[in-house]
Amino acid sequence: MENPFTMQMCGRIYNPEVWARYQFYLTNRIHYIISGTVYYQKKRRLNPGYLYIFPADPGFNVTQDPSDPVDHIYFDFLSYEKLFIKDFVEIDASSVPGIKPLLDSAGITLTDREERFHLGPMYFELLVSLLHDYMPFHQYHSPVTQAAIRCIHAGPVSELSVKGIARNINVNEDHLIRCFRQDTGFTPHRYISLYKVDIATSMISRGAGMKEIADAIGFSSISAFSTFYKNERHITPSSIKLL
Repeated sequence: MENPFTMQMCGRIYNPEVWARYQFYLTNRIHYIISGTVYYQKKRRLNPGYLYIFPADPGFNVTQDPSDPVDHIYFDFLSYEKLFIKDFVEIDASSVPGIKPLLDSAGITLTDREERFHLGPMYFELLVSLLHDYMPFHQYHSPVTQAAIRCIHAGPVSELSVKGIARNINVNEDHLIRCFRQDTGFTPHRYISLYKVDIATSMISRGAGMKEIADAIGFSSISAFSTFYKNERHITPSSIKLL
């Protein structure tokens, strides 16, 4: 079976100053808590030694106790199918064969920015394979919508358009828009905008330059990209700190 998940970014961070400051509308998360005191939505503690799977939610919020900073491994990822999780999934890492050794190795490797860029996707592939039974997902109601989302995620991002997607999946553009809106609550155009902002936030956080990001997501200038980003997120891209 084809893997429906695509990693965006990953790493290991101690005392994450900018953790959960930025909204993601399409991005799912996996967090493994190594140590520290941390709470989800300010009330549910996330336990050291446990792994957590969070579905895409712009209201996602985690906070740490400043006197006991968190050390954690994270993987942010997209899916062309929808994670069917109401809140989050909590997993004792020692209870799933292979998970703990994999995370111990990832914890050493992913502290380096270059290593996490090159080796992170391999760790992610192994991790989601081991977590397959814990990542419930279902197909969107319409095969048209699922095909369209798969097409969007396949990119290239800079060339995405509703007309081009309809052509690539061989459906009428109006039919695509109707199916997509019914299944996701978004028009395809809106979904593409959210997708571009999530990608841009991910790229900024890992140190990409503004010109590189503007080119990658299809803007002719840095100023055009900055205006787009500020309109969507209500902050400037330059205000985001590196992870």
